[in-house]
Amino acid sequence: MSDNAFVKTFSVPYYGLDMKNSLKTGTLLEFFQETAALHAQGLRIGVADMMERGATWVLRRYRVNVYRRPGLEDVTIRTWYEPKRNIMSVRLFDAVDQDGRAVADAWSGWIAVDLARGKPARLDRVLPAEYYENAGTVAQGEIGGVEAPAGSECPERTFRVRLHELDLNGHTNHTVYFDWAAESVPDETSLNLTPKLLDAEFFTPVPRTEVTVRSRRISDNPASFAHSVALSGSVAEAARLVTVWG
Repeated sequence: MSDNAFVKTFSVPYYGLDMKNSLKTGTLLEFFQETAALHAQGLRIGVADMMERGATWVLRRYRVNVYRRPGLEDVTIRTWYEPKRNIMSVRLFDAVDQDGRAVADAWSGWIAVDLARGKPARLDRVLPAEYYENAGTVAQGEIGGVEAPAGSECPERTFRVRLHELDLNGHTNHTVYFDWAAESVPDETSLNLTPKLLDAEFFTPVPRTEVTVRSRRISDNPASFAHSVALSGSVAEAARLVTVWG
């Protein structure tokens, strides 16, 4: 962990538990998101701050490893970031329970987008001095792309983006993609197992619309699935995900 980590402790709420009396994946991801948002807001690099400078943050890569799922107890999240090649801000997270045992960790890669041009912007053109003064050290470099389902035989599920699932950019919040993936695996998997690895690569934002998720089993041991998200009626992928269950 970097010395410049930002730390936030959450109490797992009752509504954040699944039917196994364990922390829900979605709640864990919301803890990560809230911690990052508070960190960014304090440094004037949150989405609202970025928009005032004519830019915004867009998530490109996100990988989450889950080691254990606590119940109704405190979970402490730590997050830190580092610029990479002046084009991506890599942000890491880790989570521990109230006894200091590892709950999860995550790697995420963010790009700054110029709102007027709709294209990526170099970080030093849109970020204030606070961003660089408070950067930490991320030992791990960029991670590779995500495997996509192959073949037209992949089972499909259709989902409608709901209003409360949109973020400040008017895009579907990244946590929702993992919900879609989890809902797309067989019930025998989702009812008996829990996600241990969540890996996503995001290509284009999804507005309030309908999406089609194609999923394919890629391994039985452990149970693993590749998922592709596209706007309904389009063949162009908006995102790819891999979920591993155990």
